[in-house]
Amino acid sequence: MKTTLIILSSLSLLITSCGNEQNQQLSGIEQEVLEATEAEGLKAEDFIGKIDELLTLEMAAEVAGLPANSAEKDYSKISSLESLKYEWESDCVKKVSINGQSLNVPLANSIELSWVKNTTLTQFKHDYHNPTPEEIKNAKAAMDKKSAELAAEGKASREQTELANKIAQGSISKLKVEEVPNLGEYAVFVNTELMGASARDLKVFYKGLSFTLNVDLKDDPAYNDQKAIETARKIIQEKL
Repeated sequence: MKTTLIILSSLSLLITSCGNEQNQQLSGIEQEVLEATEAEGLKAEDFIGKIDELLTLEMAAEVAGLPANSAEKDYSKISSLESLKYEWESDCVKKVSINGQSLNVPLANSIELSWVKNTTLTQFKHDYHNPTPEEIKNAKAAMDKKSAELAAEGKASREQTELANKIAQGSISKLKVEEVPNLGEYAVFVNTELMGASARDLKVFYKGLSFTLNVDLKDDPAYNDQKAIETARKIIQEKL
């Protein structure tokens, strides 16, 4: 458990270590743009505790091609992160590679919406881009510094920090961002991997609002991508 927490802490340093100079410039006109956008009515705060108004059960069922009355609705909130998942039982299995081993795991058909927040296009592109070699180098240095601090404070052993950093650096090396054309104002698929488990999220920016979709309806990445894009378009056209 402690090793996992160190890994997550290390990964978060990638964001804070990448483009700090650019972050310092995200003020002034960017803040004015954000305020003007929010004035148009697209405010993340309008959906706090009710992101199911952005993605209704009926919308998700239509995209999935599955009956609404057999879906389970799972809502969770951790700090400022809200997540809404609609899930259907399935007899199918999905092949997953964990630590070099291929396993068949039960596949639950699901469509999940999360990370509804206000931002600017510049910040969105900064948050979701393929890290440069220089940014990866800076992130590694930040992780090494943090690991030394944790070890010095007795919060983790040297073996734990070394293992965590090795896994985190492996995850960073597999981070891949792919632009999605003609969706919102800007959209990307973000591929991540942590301890052998991979994830592919669709991140969408539209009129100052960003949101994340994760769709898993078949053991077919291309099909899931198509359905994620379809879901995003429904949210924009019907709710925004």
